[in-house]
Amino acid sequence: MKQKTISTLALLFLPIIVWAQMTFVPINVDYASFKETDSSAYVEVYVSIFQGNLTYNKQQDGVFQANFTNHLEVFDLNGNLVNRFAHNFKNTAHDTSQMSRYNQFVDIFPISLPYGNYKAKVRLVDNVSNRNGEYVFDLNTIRHKKNLFLSDLEFCMELKKAEQKDRFYKNGLRVVPNPRPVFDILQPMLYFYVELNNLSYNSSAENHYRFWYFVTNNQGDTVKSRKPVEKKILSNNLVEIGGFNVMALPQNTYILNIKVEDVKTGQRASTKKAFYVYKGKQQESQPQYAQEAPEIDEALALMTKDQLKKEFEMAKYIATRQEEKVFKNLEDANAMRKFLTQFWYRRDKLNQTPFGAFRINYLKRAEEANQRFKAMGREGWQTDRGRVLLMYGEPDEIERHPSSMDLLPYVIWYYHNLEGGAEFVFVDERGFGEYELIHSSYRKELQNPNWQQIISKKSGLMQQSDRF
Repeated sequence: MKQKTISTLALLFLPIIVWAQMTFVPINVDYASFKETDSSAYVEVYVSIFQGNLTYNKQQDGVFQANFTNHLEVFDLNGNLVNRFAHNFKNTAHDTSQMSRYNQFVDIFPISLPYGNYKAKVRLVDNVSNRNGEYVFDLNTIRHKKNLFLSDLEFCMELKKAEQKDRFYKNGLRVVPNPRPVFDILQPMLYFYVELNNLSYNSSAENHYRFWYFVTNNQGDTVKSRKPVEKKILSNNLVEIGGFNVMALPQNTYILNIKVEDVKTGQRASTKKAFYVYKGKQQESQPQYAQEAPEIDEALALMTKDQLKKEFEMAKYIATRQEEKVFKNLEDANAMRKFLTQFWYRRDKLNQTPFGAFRINYLKRAEEANQRFKAMGREGWQTDRGRVLLMYGEPDEIERHPSSMDLLPYVIWYYHNLEGGAEFVFVDERGFGEYELIHSSYRKELQNPNWQQIISKKSGLMQQSDRF
């Protein structure tokens, strides 16, 4: 008897875009690493969410309350879990109409890790609505050196002398991180924090160091700079902080460059971090169907050229030949950002979704494909099952058939609302866990009425013997 496994969406079938809008919560994530010991780094992972993206329930006393949990998981490069954390928060408001929609709730996960490279995943769960947001990223710590070196550069929303110790306390300062490196009229000040390590401190002699910074644009041109300031070295390890208003800069992507020189030894060290200046009209946070798109989507503003190419490569399943041809001829990263902004906007408009929703949902499915279908050295989105997931969404039913004496292992995916009902048959012909599409009843896909012969081991042996 065939055994059917009902997917979670089969319980309450909704179009995939609507489902994404119901369940996805946008979050901002960043991190910075600092020297802890000669063998370990002190790492802070920063998470923020806009107040307007949370769900508030009215309580018996008349106030409104939001309840959400932030989860962090850190893995080594082999996929082994290194550590996991969870923080739960509650927030109350007396009147939701007076709520500041653009106020960010900021969380910080302080962790200790051996110097090295890791993978990490942050997941936010709105415990009121059961909506969630997820962010997967590479976490690469700084490396300890014998000579002068700097920590990662941390952008901050608030930076001042600490009056008391709380979760944002660091080296006598209250350092509230800014995980969203986008600056606009509501957040015009860019504050930064960086630590200097292994300066030539000498208690019996006065040594100095020089510190300066400058801002460059996409073309590498310096658009803002601060002249080197010479300061006395009071310890082997020191902190530098600063800030400036970025709203004098045109809307664009920029890089803040930090430079330090030890005057006595001549050693130099540097670090840098990208940010984006946004001057478009502030949009309401509630979902609205996009009538027009910005020149560059904020989500694309800080992406590198390779990241932009990778995103379009994943999106080629839904791209037209003309779009592929145009993107292939783009050389400038900014041109790629503008192209992708319009590319995703056209899909939002076609599907009547808020600006950015289609892209978020598509890339979320790509990440799911990577987690579930990676095989033979290929990422999950590059496999047949990954492609089908990206193009048509989660199947309504999955029929699984393990290997038997007579049959190869295979699975059948059923889509009830695709052309009145369609099926996709995938088989693991080589036994390496990669299930390839051999038949679909959907007219736009590969059709093979004799697919049962392919999954039959006896048929395969017969075909093999016929060759000799």
